[in-house]
Amino acid sequence: MSQKQYLTAFIHNSASIRDVVGADITDAPHKAVAYNEDGKLVLPAADGDPAVGVVLSDAAGYDTGAALVTKAGMELDVLIKDIGLVEAGEAIAKGDLLTASAAGTVQKAVSGNFIFGVAMTAAQEAGELVQIQITKSGYQK
Repeated sequence: MSQKQYLTAFIHNSASIRDVVGADITDAPHKAVAYNEDGKLVLPAADGDPAVGVVLSDAAGYDTGAALVTKAGMELDVLIKDIGLVEAGEAIAKGDLLTASAAGTVQKAVSGNFIFGVAMTAAQEAGELVQIQITKSGYQK
């Protein structure tokens, strides 16, 4: 029996990545993001679409007076696994299976939605931060 060696394999142990934004994002921190057809970070195209991670910080955001806007072409740090904070799009209970919305918030996954993670804390209403374990668990039945 031959043995396999993985001497040239690349293993990325970090829970976060840094990547380029494909379209302007308003108030990016704690928003769920996905990749567009060009491999750039954007908000998910539709509610329930797969997300790659959650924006950690936005040191490059432009203050417009009402919000911070991250311009296309800038870079963001994104949590792609483990546990972090994400903005709730509705009331969420601890243990709910969550999906990303087109606004970059999370909501309870319903049939056909991609399960982005599990709520580790509750949110009473939209706009609150909820702790999520990012699991990327396939689609809700």
